[in-house]
Amino acid sequence: MLAVTYVLDQERSLKLGFRGIAKLEKVFGANVDKWNLKELTFDQVAEILAESLRREIPDITADKVMDLIDDFSDINTAIKKAFESINETFGKNESTVVTEQPPDAVLEVPEMAQEMAPELPQGTAI
Repeated sequence: MLAVTYVLDQERSLKLGFRGIAKLEKVFGANVDKWNLKELTFDQVAEILAESLRREIPDITADKVMDLIDDFSDINTAIKKAFESINETFGKNESTVVTEQPPDAVLEVPEMAQEMAPELPQGTAI
């Protein structure tokens, strides 16, 4: 599993891993194969990023992640990095990496944000 680089207050390494997925399953109340990528909330994206940063910043919380994003990044990049972290967790084999968005996993973005935002990559099919 490779780390995903995310420049926030400094260059950070996102690594989710087995333990991180297990913790997120508890937070989301569902097994990873039941996560609906179409309906991820901003809180859930922040939880994914917080868990991905936990190896580097042990006391990180979703609220602190939101503050870092507000101060040093943007929402679209945060979503992209969360999905990249999930993809890296499951490796780069053809059965797990999503190279094209499945129709049922398109993230709903408000109309105004869609005009300004690049296409958002989606997570992994499990």
